[in-house]
Amino acid sequence: MIKGNINRFKEYFNFRINSKPRGGHGIHSPFVYDLYTQCIDLNSKSEDFTRIETIRETMLKNKTAIPQSGFGAGSKNLKKGKVTIGDITKQTSIPPYMGQLLFSLVRYFKPDTIIELGTSLGISTLYLAAGYRSSKVISIEGDEAIATKANENINKFGFNDVSVICGDFDTQIHSILNKVEKIGIVFIDGNHTEEATMRYYKLFSERSNNETLIIFDDIRWSDGMQKAWNNICEDKNVSISIDLFNCGLVFFRKGIVKQHFTLRYGPF
Repeated sequence: MIKGNINRFKEYFNFRINSKPRGGHGIHSPFVYDLYTQCIDLNSKSEDFTRIETIRETMLKNKTAIPQSGFGAGSKNLKKGKVTIGDITKQTSIPPYMGQLLFSLVRYFKPDTIIELGTSLGISTLYLAAGYRSSKVISIEGDEAIATKANENINKFGFNDVSVICGDFDTQIHSILNKVEKIGIVFIDGNHTEEATMRYYKLFSERSNNETLIIFDDIRWSDGMQKAWNNICEDKNVSISIDLFNCGLVFFRKGIVKQHFTLRYGPF
């Protein structure tokens, strides 16, 4: 479950003390300095943001109830049974600042392939796809009804190479990895447990390359998620790890001294 407000405040206080100030001062890695100043801490603007947020606002007002299995997007707050589209949007869709970060990272690295775990209603998928329209985006959602609605939202944008697959994460990851030659960006935002997060990390890290970036959302969701994030940062295969408080980035670049960075972004 989500940590209590007091623990959250303590962690945020420690984060602020240990994080580098805005502007990139004190970042001694040229790679990370450029990434931070030219991508992460850059106030990106795009007409796509307005279109995506219009879809969000429409869904937030949608009182239509759909069956929800508790599998997939429901791994956060929603329980089994019927729930409104508005509730699903409110509780499972990423906030605008996180969507803009995904957009900026995709635009910066221009990956051939993007893999997302946890489509929900497609807000994050839209931000990922809008960042670089030549990328192939593959998103996995565990709930069939939610996946169907996500596809409806994505089709409104007319993206040519975005696929939403409904199914179990573990099964679908193996299937995707058998078909994808090179992994670009992976966004993991589903099944927020230590065991699952470590399992997904292992699968993708074994196929990582010099250009691979794995983004973990909700790294402070629970003690288990925080433990998983800490273990991932310490993994010998990770060359650069970046803590943005709510999410974390890991890179597997060869020839770079292993370093960890705590940087401010968005409201943090």
